Amino acid sequence: MQLPVKAHYATLAMLALAEKYESREVLPARAIAVEQSIPSQFLTQILQQLRAAGLITSTRGSSGGFYLDRPPSCITVGEVVDAVCPAASSSTDTQASPLSQVVNEVWEEVRTQQREVLDRLTMSELLARSQDSSNCMFYI
Repeated sequence: MQLPVKAHYATLAMLALAEKYESREVLPARAIAVEQSIPSQFLTQILQQLRAAGLITSTRGSSGGFYLDRPPSCITVGEVVDAVCPAASSSTDTQASPLSQVVNEVWEEVRTQQREVLDRLTMSELLARSQDSSNCMFYI
């Protein structure tokens, strides 16, 4: 099951902020938008939702921007997705045919497994993955 592009952009923005967590550097929205190729108007909305969820904090002024509210190891991808993509209520049709019930059970199993992965992965784990992949050497 594919997550909305909004979840992708939110995760990218959170990773950009996670990279700066140790240095306590504040990132302006414009810098995040440019570095991660996220449309700036869309990013503004995403950052507001992340802030409302308590995942990031912002500072105003000429040197203002955004920073993580907690360490990257304490923020899961699931929290980021929940902040920008509220869960839609899934209604089960009690009058559904046996075939439809089986298919609905499969989709629910997929959603459950997807949720387990999202809740297990932290921002620091994703950062480690990106550093591992950028340190790979290719020989020809």
